[in-house]
Amino acid sequence: MNINELLDNKNGDQIEDLTGWIDSIRDHGGLTFVDLRDFTGSVQLVFDKSAEINAKLKNEYYVSIKGLFKKRDEALINNKIFLGDIEIEVSELTVINKSKTLPFQIEKDIDTDENIRLKYRYLDLRREPMKVNIMTRSNTFKSIRSIMNDLNIFEIDTPTLIKSTPEGAKDFLVPSRKSPSNFYALPQSPQMYKQLFMMAGFPNYYQIAKCYRDEDSRKDRQPEFTQLDLEFSDASPSLVKSNIEKIVKFLFSDAYDCKIDTPFETLSYKDAINLYGTDKPDMRIIETLKDISELFNDTEINFLKEILDNDGLIKALHTEELLTRKQIDTIDADIKEMGSNGLGWFKIDNNEISGPLAKLLNGSEKADILKFGSGTLIFQAGEINSIAQYLDFIRRTIFKPSSNEMYSFVWIEDFPFFEYEDGKLQPSHHPFTSPKDNETFKDDPINAVALHYDLVLNGVELGSGSQRINSPDIQKLVLQKWGLSDEEIDDRFGWFIEALSYGTPLHAGFAIGIDRLVAEVLNQPSIRDVIPFPKTQSGLDPLTNAPANIDENVLEEYNLKYINKDE
Repeated sequence: MNINELLDNKNGDQIEDLTGWIDSIRDHGGLTFVDLRDFTGSVQLVFDKSAEINAKLKNEYYVSIKGLFKKRDEALINNKIFLGDIEIEVSELTVINKSKTLPFQIEKDIDTDENIRLKYRYLDLRREPMKVNIMTRSNTFKSIRSIMNDLNIFEIDTPTLIKSTPEGAKDFLVPSRKSPSNFYALPQSPQMYKQLFMMAGFPNYYQIAKCYRDEDSRKDRQPEFTQLDLEFSDASPSLVKSNIEKIVKFLFSDAYDCKIDTPFETLSYKDAINLYGTDKPDMRIIETLKDISELFNDTEINFLKEILDNDGLIKALHTEELLTRKQIDTIDADIKEMGSNGLGWFKIDNNEISGPLAKLLNGSEKADILKFGSGTLIFQAGEINSIAQYLDFIRRTIFKPSSNEMYSFVWIEDFPFFEYEDGKLQPSHHPFTSPKDNETFKDDPINAVALHYDLVLNGVELGSGSQRINSPDIQKLVLQKWGLSDEEIDDRFGWFIEALSYGTPLHAGFAIGIDRLVAEVLNQPSIRDVIPFPKTQSGLDPLTNAPANIDENVLEEYNLKYINKDE
Protein backbone atom coordinates (compact mmCIF):
# COMPACT_ATOMS: atom_id res chain seq x y z
CA MET A 1 0.00 0.00 0.00
CA ASN A 2 1.31 3.49 -0.81
CA ILE A 3 0.79 6.67 1.21
CA ASN A 4 -1.44 8.33 -1.36
CA GLU A 5 -3.96 5.50 -0.94
CA LEU A 6 -4.53 6.60 2.68
CA LEU A 7 -6.89 9.25 1.28
CA ASP A 8 -9.49 6.49 0.83
CA ASN A 9 -9.53 5.66 4.57
CA LYS A 10 -11.73 6.82 7.47
CA ASN A 11 -10.92 7.49 11.09
CA GLY A 12 -10.33 4.21 12.91
CA ASP A 13 -9.64 2.09 9.81
CA GLN A 14 -7.02 -0.64 10.13
CA ILE A 15 -4.00 -0.03 7.85
CA GLU A 16 -2.16 -3.09 6.54
CA ASP A 17 1.29 -3.23 4.94
CA LEU A 18 1.99 0.48 4.41
CA THR A 19 5.60 0.68 3.12
CA GLY A 20 8.15 3.44 2.78
CA TRP A 21 11.40 5.00 3.96
CA ILE A 22 11.99 6.45 7.43
CA ASP A 23 12.33 10.16 6.76
CA SER A 24 12.78 11.52 10.30
CA ILE A 25 12.50 10.36 13.92
CA ARG A 26 11.44 12.62 16.81
CA ASP A 27 11.47 11.35 20.40
CA HIS A 28 8.90 13.12 22.60
CA GLY A 29 9.29 11.28 25.89
CA GLY A 30 6.81 8.43 25.98
CA LEU A 31 5.92 8.84 22.30
CA THR A 32 8.05 8.70 19.14
CA PHE A 33 6.89 10.43 15.96
CA VAL A 34 8.27 9.12 12.67
CA ASP A 35 7.72 10.56 9.20
CA LEU A 36 7.29 7.79 6.65
CA ARG A 37 7.99 8.73 3.02
CA ASP A 38 7.35 7.03 -0.28
CA PHE A 39 7.11 8.24 -3.88
CA THR A 40 3.58 9.57 -3.40
CA GLY A 41 4.05 11.58 -0.20
CA SER A 42 4.71 11.31 3.54
CA VAL A 43 2.68 10.61 6.67
CA GLN A 44 3.32 10.80 10.41
CA LEU A 45 3.57 7.54 12.36
CA VAL A 46 3.08 7.42 16.13
CA PHE A 47 4.77 4.84 18.40
CA ASP A 48 4.25 4.54 22.16
CA LYS A 49 7.40 2.45 22.77
CA SER A 50 10.07 5.07 22.21
CA ALA A 51 13.12 3.22 23.50
CA GLU A 52 12.43 0.15 21.40
CA ILE A 53 11.72 2.18 18.25
CA ASN A 54 14.73 4.47 18.66
CA ALA A 55 17.01 1.45 18.92
CA LYS A 56 15.41 -0.27 15.96
CA LEU A 57 15.09 2.54 13.37
CA LYS A 58 17.35 4.91 11.48
CA ASN A 59 16.78 7.27 8.57
CA GLU A 60 16.17 5.61 5.19
CA TYR A 61 15.35 2.20 6.64
CA TYR A 62 12.71 0.70 4.38
CA VAL A 63 9.83 -0.59 6.52
CA SER A 64 6.32 -1.98 6.48
CA ILE A 65 3.82 -1.01 9.16
CA LYS A 66 0.36 -1.92 10.41
CA GLY A 67 -1.77 0.38 12.55
CA LEU A 68 -4.84 2.58 12.98
CA PHE A 69 -5.74 5.45 10.68
CA LYS A 70 -6.43 8.50 12.87
CA LYS A 71 -7.51 12.08 12.24
CA ARG A 72 -5.33 14.54 14.15
CA ASP A 73 -6.81 16.84 16.74
CA GLU A 74 -7.66 20.24 15.27
CA ALA A 75 -4.83 21.96 17.16
CA LEU A 76 -2.25 19.47 15.80
CA ILE A 77 -3.12 19.69 12.11
CA ASN A 78 -0.23 20.77 9.86
CA ASN A 79 -1.85 22.57 6.93
CA LYS A 80 1.52 23.18 5.25
CA ILE A 81 2.00 19.57 4.16
CA PHE A 82 0.05 16.92 2.27
CA LEU A 83 -1.77 14.58 4.70
CA GLY A 84 -0.90 16.94 7.56
CA ASP A 85 -4.28 16.22 9.13
CA ILE A 86 -3.80 12.47 9.71
CA GLU A 87 -1.42 10.04 11.40
CA ILE A 88 -1.01 6.30 11.80
CA GLU A 89 -0.89 4.79 15.29
CA VAL A 90 1.50 1.90 14.67
CA SER A 91 0.77 -1.53 16.08
CA GLU A 92 3.38 -3.52 14.17
CA LEU A 93 6.56 -2.58 12.28
CA THR A 94 8.78 -4.75 10.07
CA VAL A 95 12.17 -3.57 8.81
CA ILE A 96 12.36 -4.76 5.22
CA ASN A 97 15.83 -3.37 4.59
CA LYS A 98 18.31 -1.34 6.59
CA SER A 99 20.32 1.63 5.31
CA LYS A 100 23.97 2.55 5.68
CA THR A 101 24.86 5.99 7.02
CA LEU A 102 23.83 8.47 4.34
CA PRO A 103 26.43 10.51 2.39
CA PHE A 104 23.95 13.43 2.56
CA GLN A 105 20.52 13.99 4.00
CA ILE A 106 17.42 13.33 1.92
CA GLU A 107 16.11 16.88 2.23
CA LYS A 108 14.60 19.50 -0.06
CA ASP A 109 17.52 21.92 0.16
CA ILE A 110 21.01 20.50 0.57
CA ASP A 111 24.45 22.06 0.28
CA THR A 112 26.34 19.09 -1.11
CA ASP A 113 29.00 18.91 -3.81
CA GLU A 114 27.40 17.96 -7.13
CA ASN A 115 29.89 15.12 -7.68
CA ILE A 116 28.71 13.52 -4.43
CA ARG A 117 25.08 13.91 -5.50
CA LEU A 118 25.88 12.29 -8.86
CA LYS A 119 27.86 9.46 -7.26
CA TYR A 120 24.79 8.62 -5.15
CA ARG A 121 22.24 9.73 -7.72
CA TYR A 122 19.76 7.04 -6.64
CA LEU A 123 19.63 8.77 -3.24
CA ASP A 124 19.54 12.24 -4.77
CA LEU A 125 16.48 11.17 -6.78
CA ARG A 126 14.64 10.42 -3.53
CA ARG A 127 14.62 14.15 -2.74
CA GLU A 128 11.36 15.94 -3.53
CA PRO A 129 12.84 18.58 -5.92
CA MET A 130 14.55 15.88 -8.00
CA LYS A 131 11.40 13.78 -8.03
CA VAL A 132 9.47 16.79 -9.37
CA ASN A 133 12.12 17.36 -12.06
CA ILE A 134 12.05 13.79 -13.31
CA MET A 135 8.27 13.53 -13.20
CA THR A 136 8.00 16.78 -15.19
CA ARG A 137 10.33 15.22 -17.73
CA SER A 138 8.13 12.11 -17.83
CA ASN A 139 4.99 14.23 -18.28
CA THR A 140 6.75 16.03 -21.14
CA PHE A 141 7.24 12.71 -22.95
CA LYS A 142 3.57 11.79 -22.39
CA SER A 143 2.38 15.14 -23.73
CA ILE A 144 4.64 14.92 -26.77
CA ARG A 145 3.17 11.58 -27.74
CA SER A 146 -0.35 12.85 -27.12
CA ILE A 147 -0.04 15.91 -29.38
CA MET A 148 1.81 13.92 -32.05
CA ASN A 149 -1.09 11.47 -32.17
CA ASP A 150 -3.54 14.38 -32.43
CA LEU A 151 -1.54 15.86 -35.33
CA ASN A 152 -1.19 12.41 -36.96
CA ILE A 153 2.61 12.58 -36.97
CA PHE A 154 4.28 9.17 -37.17
CA GLU A 155 6.72 8.01 -34.49
CA ILE A 156 9.57 6.22 -36.28
CA ASP A 157 12.92 5.26 -34.78
CA THR A 158 16.35 5.62 -36.37
CA PRO A 159 19.63 3.73 -35.85
CA THR A 160 22.09 4.60 -33.08
CA LEU A 161 25.03 2.84 -34.74
CA ILE A 162 25.75 4.86 -37.87
CA LYS A 163 28.53 5.98 -40.21
CA SER A 164 30.67 8.80 -38.83
CA THR A 165 29.62 12.02 -40.58
CA PRO A 166 30.50 14.81 -38.11
CA GLU A 167 28.06 17.74 -38.11
CA GLY A 168 30.45 20.13 -36.34
CA ALA A 169 31.16 18.46 -32.99
CA LYS A 170 33.23 15.33 -32.55
CA ASP A 171 31.58 11.91 -32.85
CA PHE A 172 31.64 9.19 -30.23
CA LEU A 173 33.15 6.20 -32.03
CA VAL A 174 32.27 2.53 -31.51
CA PRO A 175 34.75 -0.12 -32.72
CA SER A 176 33.37 -3.02 -34.72
CA ARG A 177 34.59 -6.43 -33.53
CA LYS A 178 33.33 -8.20 -36.66
CA SER A 179 34.78 -5.65 -39.07
CA PRO A 180 38.37 -5.05 -37.89
CA SER A 181 39.72 -1.49 -38.01
CA ASN A 182 36.26 -0.08 -38.76
CA PHE A 183 34.05 2.01 -36.53
CA TYR A 184 30.45 2.99 -36.05
CA ALA A 185 29.55 6.38 -34.63
CA LEU A 186 26.80 7.34 -32.20
CA PRO A 187 24.49 9.90 -33.85
CA GLN A 188 24.81 13.60 -33.10
CA SER A 189 21.22 13.76 -34.36
CA PRO A 190 18.96 11.61 -36.57
CA GLN A 191 19.32 14.31 -39.26
CA MET A 192 20.07 12.34 -42.40
CA TYR A 193 17.83 9.39 -41.49
CA LYS A 194 14.80 11.59 -40.89
CA GLN A 195 15.44 13.18 -44.28
CA LEU A 196 15.57 9.69 -45.78
CA PHE A 197 12.03 9.09 -44.51
CA MET A 198 10.90 12.10 -46.55
CA MET A 199 12.76 10.74 -49.59
CA ALA A 200 10.99 7.42 -49.00
CA GLY A 201 7.58 9.07 -49.23
CA PHE A 202 6.53 9.38 -45.59
CA PRO A 203 4.57 12.62 -45.01
CA ASN A 204 6.12 13.26 -41.59
CA TYR A 205 8.20 11.81 -38.78
CA TYR A 206 8.97 12.35 -35.11
CA GLN A 207 11.19 10.69 -32.57
CA ILE A 208 12.23 11.28 -28.97
CA ALA A 209 15.86 10.71 -29.83
CA LYS A 210 19.02 10.10 -27.85
CA CYS A 211 21.90 12.08 -29.35
CA TYR A 212 25.63 12.18 -28.61
CA ARG A 213 28.31 14.84 -29.03
CA ASP A 214 31.88 14.52 -27.84
CA GLU A 215 32.35 18.14 -26.83
CA ASP A 216 33.06 20.15 -23.70
CA SER A 217 30.13 20.05 -21.30
CA ARG A 218 28.45 23.24 -20.10
CA LYS A 219 25.41 23.87 -17.94
CA ASP A 220 23.22 23.54 -21.05
CA ARG A 221 25.16 20.71 -22.72
CA GLN A 222 25.80 17.03 -22.07
CA PRO A 223 27.67 14.39 -24.09
CA GLU A 224 24.39 12.43 -24.15
CA PHE A 225 21.13 14.35 -24.48
CA THR A 226 17.50 13.90 -25.54
CA GLN A 227 15.66 15.84 -28.19
CA LEU A 228 12.32 15.85 -29.97
CA ASP A 229 13.06 15.47 -33.68
CA LEU A 230 10.51 16.23 -36.39
CA GLU A 231 10.44 16.30 -40.17
CA PHE A 232 7.70 17.23 -42.67
CA SER A 233 7.45 16.52 -46.40
CA ASP A 234 6.24 19.14 -48.89
CA ALA A 235 7.05 21.63 -46.17
CA SER A 236 8.32 25.16 -45.80
CA PRO A 237 9.73 26.98 -42.74
CA SER A 238 6.31 28.60 -42.13
CA LEU A 239 4.57 25.20 -41.97
CA VAL A 240 7.18 23.81 -39.58
CA LYS A 241 7.04 26.87 -37.33
CA SER A 242 3.24 26.71 -37.23
CA ASN A 243 3.35 23.06 -36.17
CA ILE A 244 6.04 23.72 -33.56
CA GLU A 245 3.92 26.51 -32.05
CA LYS A 246 0.95 24.11 -31.78
CA ILE A 247 3.16 21.49 -30.15
CA VAL A 248 4.81 23.86 -27.69
CA LYS A 249 1.49 25.48 -26.75
CA PHE A 250 0.02 22.04 -26.03
CA LEU A 251 3.05 20.94 -23.98
CA PHE A 252 2.88 24.02 -21.78
CA SER A 253 -0.83 23.52 -21.19
CA ASP A 254 -0.87 19.74 -20.78
CA ALA A 255 2.46 19.00 -19.08
CA TYR A 256 3.16 22.28 -17.26
CA ASP A 257 -0.35 23.69 -16.65
CA CYS A 258 0.67 27.02 -18.16
CA LYS A 259 -0.98 29.11 -20.87
CA ILE A 260 1.22 30.71 -23.53
CA ASP A 261 0.23 32.87 -26.48
CA THR A 262 0.94 32.12 -30.12
CA PRO A 263 2.11 33.00 -32.71
CA PHE A 264 5.57 33.80 -31.40
CA GLU A 265 7.43 36.98 -32.32
CA THR A 266 10.00 36.72 -35.14
CA LEU A 267 13.35 38.51 -35.42
CA SER A 268 16.01 38.33 -38.10
CA TYR A 269 19.47 37.28 -37.00
CA LYS A 270 20.77 40.73 -37.98
CA ASP A 271 18.16 42.54 -35.87
CA ALA A 272 18.75 40.22 -32.91
CA ILE A 273 22.47 40.97 -32.92
CA ASN A 274 21.97 44.72 -33.36
CA LEU A 275 19.24 45.06 -30.73
CA TYR A 276 20.33 42.48 -28.16
CA GLY A 277 23.91 41.47 -28.96
CA THR A 278 22.94 37.81 -29.30
CA ASP A 279 20.93 35.41 -31.45
CA LYS A 280 19.44 34.06 -28.19
CA PRO A 281 17.85 37.19 -26.68
CA ASP A 282 15.89 37.11 -23.44
CA MET A 283 12.87 39.13 -24.57
CA ARG A 284 11.68 39.60 -20.99
CA ILE A 285 14.43 42.21 -20.68
CA ILE A 286 12.90 45.13 -22.55
CA GLU A 287 16.03 47.31 -22.80
CA THR A 288 17.81 47.17 -26.18
CA LEU A 289 21.16 48.30 -27.57
CA LYS A 290 21.42 51.83 -28.96
CA ASP A 291 23.68 52.77 -31.86
CA ILE A 292 25.44 55.97 -30.76
CA SER A 293 27.99 56.02 -33.59
CA GLU A 294 26.67 59.30 -35.05
CA LEU A 295 27.12 61.00 -31.70
CA PHE A 296 30.90 60.63 -32.19
CA ASN A 297 31.13 61.53 -35.92
CA ASP A 298 33.49 64.45 -35.14
CA THR A 299 35.10 62.98 -32.06
CA GLU A 300 38.54 63.83 -30.77
CA ILE A 301 38.77 60.51 -28.93
CA ASN A 302 41.33 58.76 -31.12
CA PHE A 303 40.44 55.10 -30.58
CA LEU A 304 36.74 55.78 -31.26
CA LYS A 305 37.61 57.78 -34.40
CA GLU A 306 39.79 54.92 -35.67
CA ILE A 307 37.03 52.36 -35.11
CA LEU A 308 34.43 54.50 -36.91
CA ASP A 309 36.84 55.17 -39.80
CA ASN A 310 37.12 51.38 -40.22
CA ASP A 311 33.32 50.91 -40.47
CA GLY A 312 32.95 49.92 -36.82
CA LEU A 313 30.07 50.86 -34.53
CA ILE A 314 29.58 52.24 -31.06
CA LYS A 315 26.72 50.44 -29.29
CA ALA A 316 25.46 51.51 -25.88
CA LEU A 317 23.11 50.65 -23.04
CA HIS A 318 21.65 53.28 -20.72
CA THR A 319 20.45 52.55 -17.20
CA GLU A 320 18.83 55.11 -14.94
CA GLU A 321 20.85 53.61 -12.10
CA LEU A 322 24.08 55.37 -11.17
CA LEU A 323 26.33 52.32 -11.10
CA THR A 324 28.98 52.27 -8.39
CA ARG A 325 32.64 52.12 -9.31
CA LYS A 326 32.73 48.59 -7.90
CA GLN A 327 29.89 47.52 -10.22
CA ILE A 328 31.62 49.11 -13.20
CA ASP A 329 34.99 47.55 -12.36
CA THR A 330 33.38 44.11 -11.98
CA ILE A 331 31.71 44.32 -15.41
CA ASP A 332 34.97 45.64 -16.89
CA ALA A 333 36.94 42.68 -15.48
CA ASP A 334 34.33 40.17 -16.66
CA ILE A 335 34.23 41.36 -20.28
CA LYS A 336 38.03 41.66 -20.42
CA GLU A 337 38.18 38.00 -19.44
CA MET A 338 35.85 37.33 -22.38
CA GLY A 339 38.22 39.20 -24.74
CA SER A 340 37.04 42.83 -24.67
CA ASN A 341 39.51 45.71 -24.58
CA GLY A 342 37.56 47.18 -21.70
CA LEU A 343 34.36 48.94 -20.70
CA GLY A 344 33.46 52.40 -21.96
CA TRP A 345 31.21 54.40 -19.65
CA PHE A 346 29.86 57.79 -18.67
CA LYS A 347 27.93 58.71 -15.54
CA ILE A 348 25.28 61.43 -15.87
CA ASP A 349 24.28 63.10 -12.61
CA ASN A 350 22.89 66.59 -11.98
CA ASN A 351 23.51 67.51 -15.62
CA GLU A 352 27.20 66.65 -15.20
CA ILE A 353 29.13 63.92 -17.07
CA SER A 354 31.92 61.94 -15.39
CA GLY A 355 34.10 59.04 -16.45
CA PRO A 356 37.59 58.36 -17.85
CA LEU A 357 36.71 59.86 -21.25
CA ALA A 358 34.52 62.74 -20.03
CA LYS A 359 37.28 65.38 -20.40
CA LEU A 360 37.80 64.42 -24.06
CA LEU A 361 34.20 65.06 -25.07
CA ASN A 362 33.45 68.03 -27.29
CA GLY A 363 30.43 70.27 -26.76
CA SER A 364 28.17 68.44 -29.21
CA GLU A 365 28.99 65.06 -27.67
CA LYS A 366 28.29 66.35 -24.18
CA ALA A 367 24.92 67.74 -25.24
CA ASP A 368 23.90 64.44 -26.88
CA ILE A 369 24.99 62.33 -23.90
CA LEU A 370 23.06 64.56 -21.49
CA LYS A 371 19.89 63.81 -23.50
CA PHE A 372 19.95 60.26 -22.12
CA GLY A 373 19.12 61.66 -18.68
CA SER A 374 20.53 60.72 -15.30
CA GLY A 375 22.15 57.32 -14.96
CA THR A 376 25.02 55.38 -16.53
CA LEU A 377 25.79 55.05 -20.25
CA ILE A 378 27.86 51.95 -20.99
CA PHE A 379 29.28 51.25 -24.45
CA GLN A 380 31.46 49.05 -26.59
CA ALA A 381 33.07 50.02 -29.88
CA GLY A 382 34.15 47.83 -32.79
CA GLU A 383 32.83 45.52 -35.48
CA ILE A 384 29.37 44.38 -34.37
CA ASN A 385 30.09 40.64 -34.41
CA SER A 386 33.19 41.23 -32.29
CA ILE A 387 31.52 43.32 -29.59
CA ALA A 388 28.07 41.68 -29.56
CA GLN A 389 28.88 39.07 -26.91
CA TYR A 390 30.15 41.74 -24.49
CA LEU A 391 27.02 43.85 -25.00
CA ASP A 392 24.82 40.82 -24.45
CA PHE A 393 26.64 40.07 -21.18
CA ILE A 394 26.36 43.70 -20.03
CA ARG A 395 22.65 43.81 -20.89
CA ARG A 396 21.91 40.65 -18.89
CA THR A 397 24.06 41.90 -16.01
CA ILE A 398 22.64 45.38 -15.46
CA PHE A 399 19.02 44.68 -16.45
CA LYS A 400 16.66 42.02 -15.13
CA PRO A 401 13.48 40.68 -16.76
CA SER A 402 10.77 43.30 -16.37
CA SER A 403 8.13 41.68 -18.54
CA ASN A 404 5.16 40.09 -16.78
CA GLU A 405 5.58 37.04 -18.97
CA MET A 406 7.15 34.05 -17.24
CA TYR A 407 7.97 32.46 -20.60
CA SER A 408 8.88 34.55 -23.63
CA PHE A 409 9.42 32.89 -27.01
CA VAL A 410 10.95 34.36 -30.15
CA TRP A 411 11.85 32.93 -33.54
CA ILE A 412 15.25 33.92 -34.94
CA GLU A 413 15.67 33.48 -38.70
CA ASP A 414 17.83 34.50 -41.68
CA PHE A 415 21.09 33.25 -40.17
CA PRO A 416 24.37 33.48 -42.07
CA PHE A 417 24.91 30.18 -43.87
CA PHE A 418 28.53 29.96 -42.69
CA GLU A 419 30.29 31.22 -39.58
CA TYR A 420 33.84 31.02 -38.28
CA GLU A 421 34.31 28.88 -35.18
CA ASP A 422 37.80 28.61 -33.70
CA GLY A 423 39.14 30.00 -36.96
CA LYS A 424 37.42 27.34 -39.09
CA LEU A 425 34.52 27.85 -41.48
CA GLN A 426 31.44 25.94 -40.31
CA PRO A 427 27.78 25.86 -41.35
CA SER A 428 25.91 27.89 -38.74
CA HIS A 429 23.32 25.08 -38.48
CA HIS A 430 24.39 21.97 -40.39
CA PRO A 431 25.44 21.27 -44.00
CA PHE A 432 21.99 19.93 -44.98
CA THR A 433 20.36 23.36 -44.62
CA SER A 434 19.10 24.99 -47.81
CA PRO A 435 20.51 28.41 -48.79
CA LYS A 436 17.84 31.11 -48.98
CA ASP A 437 18.98 31.89 -52.51
CA ASN A 438 20.97 29.28 -54.43
CA GLU A 439 22.48 31.77 -56.92
CA THR A 440 23.72 34.06 -54.14
CA PHE A 441 25.20 31.06 -52.40
CA LYS A 442 27.07 29.97 -55.54
CA ASP A 443 28.58 33.44 -56.05
CA ASP A 444 29.20 34.54 -52.45
CA PRO A 445 28.79 31.67 -49.94
CA ILE A 446 30.47 33.54 -47.06
CA ASN A 447 27.71 36.17 -47.09
CA ALA A 448 24.86 33.81 -48.00
CA VAL A 449 21.77 33.46 -45.80
CA ALA A 450 20.42 30.08 -44.67
CA LEU A 451 16.80 28.95 -44.40
CA HIS A 452 17.52 28.20 -40.77
CA TYR A 453 15.32 29.16 -37.82
CA ASP A 454 15.85 28.89 -34.06
CA LEU A 455 13.26 29.00 -31.28
CA VAL A 456 14.49 30.88 -28.22
CA LEU A 457 12.88 30.74 -24.77
CA ASN A 458 13.97 33.23 -22.09
CA GLY A 459 17.40 33.63 -23.67
CA VAL A 460 17.92 29.88 -24.16
CA GLU A 461 18.06 28.27 -27.60
CA LEU A 462 15.27 25.72 -27.28
CA GLY A 463 15.56 24.24 -30.73
CA SER A 464 16.70 24.65 -34.31
CA GLY A 465 15.31 23.79 -37.70
CA SER A 466 15.74 24.45 -41.37
CA GLN A 467 14.53 23.94 -44.88
CA ARG A 468 16.56 20.98 -46.14
CA ILE A 469 18.48 20.73 -49.38
CA ASN A 470 16.58 18.46 -51.80
CA SER A 471 18.96 18.81 -54.78
CA PRO A 472 22.02 16.53 -55.00
CA ASP A 473 23.91 19.23 -56.92
CA ILE A 474 23.26 21.92 -54.27
CA GLN A 475 24.10 19.46 -51.50
CA LYS A 476 27.44 18.67 -53.10
CA LEU A 477 28.10 22.38 -53.68
CA VAL A 478 27.48 23.19 -50.00
CA LEU A 479 29.93 20.49 -48.93
CA GLN A 480 32.51 21.82 -51.40
CA LYS A 481 32.11 25.38 -50.11
CA TRP A 482 32.53 24.01 -46.59
CA GLY A 483 35.98 22.93 -47.72
CA LEU A 484 35.56 19.19 -48.31
CA SER A 485 37.33 17.57 -51.24
CA ASP A 486 35.40 15.48 -53.76
CA GLU A 487 36.99 12.37 -52.24
CA GLU A 488 35.87 13.37 -48.72
CA ILE A 489 32.37 14.16 -49.96
CA ASP A 490 32.09 10.80 -51.68
CA ASP A 491 33.45 8.88 -48.68
CA ARG A 492 31.39 10.62 -46.00
CA PHE A 493 28.23 11.68 -47.79
CA GLY A 494 28.16 9.85 -51.13
CA TRP A 495 25.37 7.51 -50.04
CA PHE A 496 23.25 10.47 -48.93
CA ILE A 497 23.77 12.45 -52.14
CA GLU A 498 22.83 9.32 -54.05
CA ALA A 499 19.57 9.13 -52.10
CA LEU A 500 18.78 12.77 -52.97
CA SER A 501 19.01 11.84 -56.66
CA TYR A 502 15.71 9.94 -56.81
CA GLY A 503 13.00 12.59 -56.86
CA THR A 504 13.35 14.09 -53.38
CA PRO A 505 10.44 16.37 -52.36
CA LEU A 506 10.84 19.65 -50.53
CA HIS A 507 11.11 18.97 -46.82
CA ALA A 508 11.87 20.80 -43.59
CA GLY A 509 12.17 19.97 -39.91
CA PHE A 510 13.04 20.93 -36.40
CA ALA A 511 14.46 19.58 -33.14
CA ILE A 512 13.69 20.69 -29.58
CA GLY A 513 16.12 20.00 -26.74
CA ILE A 514 13.94 18.30 -24.14
CA ASP A 515 16.55 18.65 -21.38
CA ARG A 516 16.78 22.42 -21.99
CA LEU A 517 13.01 22.77 -22.19
CA VAL A 518 12.37 21.05 -18.85
CA ALA A 519 15.25 22.89 -17.14
CA GLU A 520 13.91 26.26 -18.30
CA VAL A 521 10.32 25.49 -17.32
CA LEU A 522 11.46 24.45 -13.83
CA ASN A 523 13.98 27.31 -13.59
CA GLN A 524 16.85 24.92 -12.93
CA PRO A 525 20.44 26.19 -13.10
CA SER A 526 21.65 23.27 -15.23
CA ILE A 527 20.20 20.59 -17.49
CA ARG A 528 22.00 18.08 -15.23
CA ASP A 529 19.25 18.71 -12.67
CA VAL A 530 16.54 17.37 -15.01
CA ILE A 531 18.42 14.37 -16.43
CA PRO A 532 18.08 11.21 -14.32
CA PHE A 533 21.72 10.10 -14.64
CA PRO A 534 23.81 12.91 -16.16
CA LYS A 535 27.54 13.28 -16.62
CA THR A 536 29.66 15.90 -14.88
CA GLN A 537 30.96 18.98 -16.71
CA SER A 538 34.06 16.97 -17.62
CA GLY A 539 31.93 14.17 -19.09
CA LEU A 540 32.43 11.68 -16.25
CA ASP A 541 29.84 9.50 -14.53
CA PRO A 542 30.72 9.38 -10.80
CA LEU A 543 28.08 6.70 -10.21
CA THR A 544 29.66 4.02 -12.42
CA ASN A 545 33.10 5.61 -12.96
CA ALA A 546 32.54 5.71 -16.71
CA PRO A 547 34.38 6.09 -18.99
CA ALA A 548 36.63 3.29 -17.77
CA ASN A 549 39.64 1.32 -18.95
CA ILE A 550 38.99 -1.87 -20.90
CA ASP A 551 41.08 -4.98 -20.37
CA GLU A 552 43.77 -5.25 -23.06
CA ASN A 553 42.61 -8.78 -23.92
CA VAL A 554 39.18 -7.39 -24.74
CA LEU A 555 40.70 -4.57 -26.78
CA GLU A 556 42.64 -7.11 -28.80
CA GLU A 557 39.35 -8.65 -29.98
CA TYR A 558 38.55 -5.26 -31.51
CA ASN A 559 42.04 -4.89 -33.01
CA LEU A 560 42.73 -1.99 -30.63
CA LYS A 561 45.50 -1.23 -28.18
CA TYR A 562 46.46 1.53 -25.79
CA ILE A 563 49.00 4.12 -26.93
CA ASN A 564 51.28 5.68 -24.34
CA LYS A 565 51.51 9.30 -25.47
CA ASP A 566 54.46 9.92 -23.15
CA GLU A 567 56.70 7.53 -25.05
